Amino acid sequence: MSDIKKIEQHYSLDERPFLEKVRGFCHLVDERYSPYLTDFLNPREIQIVEELAHYYNLKFFVSSTLESEEYGRVILAPDYYELEEDDFEIKRLEISYARQFNKLTHPKVLGALINQLGLDRQVFGDIILDEEGRVQFYIASHLASYAIMTITKIGNVSVTLKEVSKDDWISNQEKYSKTFVLLSSMRLDNVLSTVLNLSRSNALKLIASGKVKLNYRQVEKADQAVIIGDMISIRGYGRFRLAQQDGFSKSGKAKIVIESLLRRRKK
Repeated sequence: MSDIKKIEQHYSLDERPFLEKVRGFCHLVDERYSPYLTDFLNPREIQIVEELAHYYNLKFFVSSTLESEEYGRVILAPDYYELEEDDFEIKRLEISYARQFNKLTHPKVLGALINQLGLDRQVFGDIILDEEGRVQFYIASHLASYAIMTITKIGNVSVTLKEVSKDDWISNQEKYSKTFVLLSSMRLDNVLSTVLNLSRSNALKLIASGKVKLNYRQVEKADQAVIIGDMISIRGYGRFRLAQQDGFSKSGKAKIVIESLLRRRKK
């Protein structure tokens, strides 16, 4: 078996198309002996690119850090390349609006960016909101002017966009809370049921309706195995990560630390 086939075995079938795309990036770097800049990628995609970069002996640089940004652009490069910050070609824009009368949310902002600009999610990075209602987002540099000229309303709210310097960046206010749960099984439906305090039937409905993503990929198999480090996001609920395992209870259940960013549901 070839080395690349051994690598493929570590990825799910629905990740294979992205894996092939990244292999294409790596071949371009080798053939042209020049760096390649990706679109914005989610953390799982970034991990895949890093693993392939190691396999092809390429330099790997990412614009994001887990502590501050979720989405990032990656540069794959030959051995001579030295990184400069502007090489990621990213700008941060702020959305100005009447904050005393209106409230913008992450879904509204993302929807406006995609629908009004007619662009894919991959050209945008994180959308950051602070407690005062300020909103900023990352965008590929070559699209910043287009966004500034085009976006004048989000929903019924009049807005203006402007580029902001690092001195005016707001920090990501998303804070994960830590809780402990006891899991009798690491099946996806059982994990959802336990963490969200739902009946097993309601957890199954969420999975079957396509509202659950595991490591940023939609999953519809209730018996999908979940492991430490996995991120689970549920439309309408938020997301959580299985951070670590602290042994087992006397009854044999796994003691799992959950880092969550979950919304309170109205009853």
